[in-house]
Amino acid sequence: METLKLTIMSIVQGITELLPISSSAHLLLLGEIFDMDVSSAVLMFFHLGTTLAILIFFAHEIFHNFFTKGKWIFFLKIAVSAIPAGILGILFDSVISEKLRASWITAISLIIWGIVMIYVENKYHNQHIKSLEKITWKQSIIIGLAQAIALIPGTSRSGICTIAGVFLGIDKYTALQYSLLAGLPVMLGGVILDMADSQISLQSLDSLLVFTITFLVGYLCLRIINKKSKEKWLTVFGIYRIVLGIAILLFTI
Repeated sequence: METLKLTIMSIVQGITELLPISSSAHLLLLGEIFDMDVSSAVLMFFHLGTTLAILIFFAHEIFHNFFTKGKWIFFLKIAVSAIPAGILGILFDSVISEKLRASWITAISLIIWGIVMIYVENKYHNQHIKSLEKITWKQSIIIGLAQAIALIPGTSRSGICTIAGVFLGIDKYTALQYSLLAGLPVMLGGVILDMADSQISLQSLDSLLVFTITFLVGYLCLRIINKKSKEKWLTVFGIYRIVLGIAILLFTI
């Protein structure tokens, strides 16, 4: 039964970590349904799987012209975008875990940002920046500040960074790509912190299962969203978030 629960959670994590629908909201909800706490070990292998999926999918964007000045300036922008979330995550980890993981907070975050997604996609058109390396320092800083808000469960790192990017004149799919790359240092930092946790314990078979499923599902989701990049997927995900948020509120009443 535990293996089945881990399998389901791995599939859900692979989908929700890379799409703008909040992995934390889904894991909190599944944790309550399964009566199961998500341990540091499980989170570590979740993040390893999604990190590898991002690295492989965006290998060209990351490694093409790797030794050029422009590429390293781009890496610096990514680092700048990761700093706010990294610092706040370390400083307020206990507050986030103890105070912000209430179901109603998650539900409200899902609903609010779902509404904003729908509004943004239908209001803002003709964003002129469609290249990752053309994102400016100012834009990278603002996206980094937006990413920090995603520490609140239910917000979604990729969701809020995409919203911020569109507001700043960046094409929505380019903004999504940037958000995923900007999240890499944060996820890797989380993995390192989890590895440093002396209480980590997960059977080797379970760890391989969690890692493999999360990676494969995450990579498949990236392929699908790439093919749908011109469609109104923000609106679709926004509606889904609103429905899920309402469901969580009804479920916890």
